[in-house]
Amino acid sequence: MSSGPAAADSGIVVSYDADWNDAWYLVCMKVSTIGFVVVDARERVAALDALRARGVTDLSGYLDANPGAANRLRRGMIILDVNEAAVRMFGAAGRADMIGQRTQRFFDPSCTAQVNSARAFAEGAAAFQQQARSVRMDGSRFDTLFCVVPRADGVASGLWLASFVDITEHVQRQTALDALRDELAHVSRISTLGELSASIAHELGQPLSSIGMTAGAMLRRLDGPEIDRDTLRHQCRRIVDQVARAGDIIDRTRRMAGKRGGLRSPVAIADVLAESIQFVQHELSRHAIDIQVGVSGPDLVVQADRIQLQQVFVNLLMNAIQVHHGAGTPRPEIRIDAIRKDGTVRVDVADNGPGIEPSHVDQLFDGFFTTRADGLGLGLSICRTIIAAHDGAIAVTSPSGSRGATFSVCLPIHLI
Repeated sequence: MSSGPAAADSGIVVSYDADWNDAWYLVCMKVSTIGFVVVDARERVAALDALRARGVTDLSGYLDANPGAANRLRRGMIILDVNEAAVRMFGAAGRADMIGQRTQRFFDPSCTAQVNSARAFAEGAAAFQQQARSVRMDGSRFDTLFCVVPRADGVASGLWLASFVDITEHVQRQTALDALRDELAHVSRISTLGELSASIAHELGQPLSSIGMTAGAMLRRLDGPEIDRDTLRHQCRRIVDQVARAGDIIDRTRRMAGKRGGLRSPVAIADVLAESIQFVQHELSRHAIDIQVGVSGPDLVVQADRIQLQQVFVNLLMNAIQVHHGAGTPRPEIRIDAIRKDGTVRVDVADNGPGIEPSHVDQLFDGFFTTRADGLGLGLSICRTIIAAHDGAIAVTSPSGSRGATFSVCLPIHLI
């Protein structure tokens, strides 16, 4: 095929030279599983040249600030030819249904792939690839892997080849897997909160007891011959403070127990560690375990979901507490150190318990592996999933023949 119909709204004759019909082009057109589309991008190239002529050097910033210009780039590609796989993929009756159409017709309006490809080629990229949200002829949406390359003689020729791979099933499987991981993480949090029920009850008991005693004292003063307003005012403030403290405990527990999506923001590691220790403080006291914390500086900040990080460190602390329980360690200790190392924040949680059996070290982070009779085997597996989702890593060391184990969590530093 050497020419196609004209695009009525552009005035551009949709055509291309017969020398595109070389061996690789013919192979592309005959592939049965990948949708190939030949496009005329001269209108887009002209729009990019016009922006350069106007002195636009920061294309990304300009397009972000000028949606109209971005939309013109989306419109500036016209379909010259398609293979049968593309016809089937987009639900067309035949090639004629797609030839002459603007490519914008086949992308969801929210999809950024077309504009991002323009940015990439304007910056000298040789090819572009991105997951895209595509649109069939009947308007239904599906997920594709979108790739585009210009003809070998350069971007300026305006003759480009795009390909589409339907990845809908893959995206659906990944979505289901992510949902399953979220559900397992929720189960793990609920299990941990169950183990911490005595600690939570103890925490709540302190402010409630204080509220009761303060209210009783106020009643006695009100029944007395004289009313000291300053003392009553002070006691009222104390009740208000203790109510707020109890509310904080309830809110913290509710957040940990809740089913929620990942909400990431800059988080100070020192604050997360303090909150995590507060969760297990009663357990530390009950087992007479000394805890030492060393944070090297206030700049240890990561971009993370605060509750998920709490889940990781509460789990590591509970594991260390349970290691000491019944082990007969003369002076049980847990040491937490947080330092900055090679662009990351590294947090070490170490105990001086009996250590980990060498045969167990490689299995600790496997799902459903546990050394406890009443354990679910989810805690460390979920910890690894959470840390990996934050582009970090978690590892354990327990040298053979020595006491203790150290769990190390590394997360990318957040640059402010």
